[in-house]
Amino acid sequence: MLPLETGYALIVEDNPDTRAWLVSCVQAAFAGLHIEVAQDVSSGSALLQAREFDLALIDLGLPDDSGLDLIRALSRQQTPCYIVVATFYNDDRNLFTALKAGARGNILKDQDRERIVSYLKGIRKNRPPLSPASSQRLIDHFNNQGAALAASALTRLEIDVICMIGKGYSVEDTAVSLSLSPDTIKGYVKSIYAKLEVSNRAELTLKAIRLGIIESH
Repeated sequence: MLPLETGYALIVEDNPDTRAWLVSCVQAAFAGLHIEVAQDVSSGSALLQAREFDLALIDLGLPDDSGLDLIRALSRQQTPCYIVVATFYNDDRNLFTALKAGARGNILKDQDRERIVSYLKGIRKNRPPLSPASSQRLIDHFNNQGAALAASALTRLEIDVICMIGKGYSVEDTAVSLSLSPDTIKGYVKSIYAKLEVSNRAELTLKAIRLGIIESH
């Protein structure tokens, strides 16, 4: 849990009116934070070069790139940053991808100000800013994902092979990385294809993303 009594907050939002509104929400929730703003990934990245932040509200659909790049950069800070996605889109794909990248919650920009301020204040009490519906979908998603992965009966080594293949490594490079022979890796790949009912690398990568083995970028 972060105290967030003092320090710096970053808000990255391309719409000026929405940006000012988010600033007012953060000010209401955390009066002691100094707030800096950016309108795109480029200007946000420049601010990250100057300082580390304690809190960040990041829009994903920015004019020059995805806000996910900023989330990943913030999650690599030396000091912890509490990252929250600010979006109009209440969909699972954006939420899960952002959480995997390092976000701790999300707020919907079309919610009323009082509710958003309440969600932000909850951070002090270690309550992630997630609506009840989002929390339930998150639980259901990972429960279903875990059950599907267990049902696939993949071994730990097969999962390691999938991670390498899914990142674009060749059979030979995977063999070197895992200290195995290329023929052994080919055997694992054949077993993996059978267990996951896929027939090529593209299908394997898609299935691995759905199972949560590798991340979608």
